[in-house]
Amino acid sequence: RTVAFLRAFRVAERWAAPEAEIAFARVAPGLYLRERPFAGQLYRAGATKLPWQSASAVAQGLGDLATPQPPPPGDANKPADANIQADALKALRALLNDPATPALAMPDVLNALAAHKPSDLAVVLRAQLKASDVIVRATAAVQLAELPPDADTSLALAAAVPLASRDEMNDAALAILDALAKQKTAAAFDAIKPTINSTDYLIRRRASTLLQTATNESTNPNGGGNNNGGGARREFVATRNRPADYTRALARTGKRVLAVVNTDKGAFTIELLPEAAPLNVDNFVQLARRGFFNNVTFHRVVPNFVIQGGDPRGDGNGGPGYQIRCEINQASYARGAVGMALSGKDTGGSQWFVTHSPQPHLDGGYTVFGRVREGMEVVDAIARGDRIRSISVTETIQK
Repeated sequence: RTVAFLRAFRVAERWAAPEAEIAFARVAPGLYLRERPFAGQLYRAGATKLPWQSASAVAQGLGDLATPQPPPPGDANKPADANIQADALKALRALLNDPATPALAMPDVLNALAAHKPSDLAVVLRAQLKASDVIVRATAAVQLAELPPDADTSLALAAAVPLASRDEMNDAALAILDALAKQKTAAAFDAIKPTINSTDYLIRRRASTLLQTATNESTNPNGGGNNNGGGARREFVATRNRPADYTRALARTGKRVLAVVNTDKGAFTIELLPEAAPLNVDNFVQLARRGFFNNVTFHRVVPNFVIQGGDPRGDGNGGPGYQIRCEINQASYARGAVGMALSGKDTGGSQWFVTHSPQPHLDGGYTVFGRVREGMEVVDAIARGDRIRSISVTETIQK
């Protein structure tokens, strides 16, 4: 009955729900390997072509098989663990090498492959440092950082720095810097040094921190510990805001600013908080008024926690091409609080979330810039993949 349910669920979701893929892989791994959509089936031509999320979800199911599971009593469908893992790894390599595999799915393919720990993992990951997609390169660098230091890896990471420095998004650059620091060689730290002059404040800060940490370490392989530029300068942020932006943001003081979010499930209204987070509010308003959020999905929904949207890529890694500063305030994360999603300090952009229930552990860590005043039943009904159709903003002087 469980397998029948999962089969029906997967078809209904077009194999795009990682929860269902992982559940099937754990419940009946032998059946899962025989019944999963193969690489060629994932990208059929015409109207039946599956979304990139299908390849991503299937990869996560295959990755889960890296951990051997004890067979349930009487399970005749489960071959030996070695066969399960070998077949799963073979399927992942098919996805990796298929030119039709979407770039958006490739990070999950790489993470699943890394879970299996194949002997050529470093070779595979180094090749992906040349990928055109910034998140694919970032994922490869993150996984390389988990492997033992290697001379070929150091060279590949150093060679990847120039391309990452030209990316609009800084994910690959930051991940490559971290991976270079894990190599702990003078050559690796030399590759980090030029990035302290990056125009991106977060890259400059990460490079400076890594170099300073290396300098402060009492021992460093290859004798590079005391000569790695640890005195790199720390600069003020070259803010993208101009006087007119600050004037516009501060002019909302004393006004009631409402944003009506029209979605596939209906509309809900956010009251923005310009006095608590003037620049975060201004950023949201400007993006909404230029239609940035139109047709962007809620890519993350965690029941009784949050819904999250605002990512034009749809995989949780995208943004507007810039970062804004945090404005930590005294507003609390009660039910219906609207906050700025982050991947670290001062990394906000276009992704935002709404809380289903009070989340006090988020207080003081993420900028609260609004509260849902109407339509929480719509927020509660939103599922992953539902779209933001449009957001309209009004500003009125409060009497």
